[in-house]
Amino acid sequence: MSRGDPHWSEPIRTRSSVRQNANHLGYLTTVSYPHRDLTAFPEGSPYSEVVVSDLNEKHVALFQRFKQHWLIHCGNYYRTTESAGELRNEQVLELAVFALSHQDKPALALVAHSRRRSKGC
Repeated sequence: MSRGDPHWSEPIRTRSSVRQNANHLGYLTTVSYPHRDLTAFPEGSPYSEVVVSDLNEKHVALFQRFKQHWLIHCGNYYRTTESAGELRNEQVLELAVFALSHQDKPALALVAHSRRRSKGC
C-alpha cells in the first residue's frame, strides 16, 4: 500500500473473541491508524482504539489512546487515565475481560483497574 492507494490512510481493524476459561464473553475490536498524520490534529485524534462488546454486539467499553492519556468510555460514563503509552496484548485482553465481567460498574472502575495494569507499560 502506498500514498497513491485510496485505502492507504484507512484504519486497520482487528476483531477477536474474548474468552475467560472456556466461556465466550464477547468481542474485542482493535483499531489502529498507521498512516494518520497526528501532527495535523495532535489534541483530538486518537492513536488507537479498543472496542469491547458483549455477545449481542452491544457496546460495553471504548478505550482510546491519546498522546498523554487513555480515554475510557462506558455507557454514559467516561474518565481519563493519568498514564499513556501502548498496552501489551495481554493487558488489552485483561481489560476486555474486566469490562465484560463488570458491565454494571461505571468507567471509574475500569480507570482504577487500568491504572493498576498499566504500571508495567
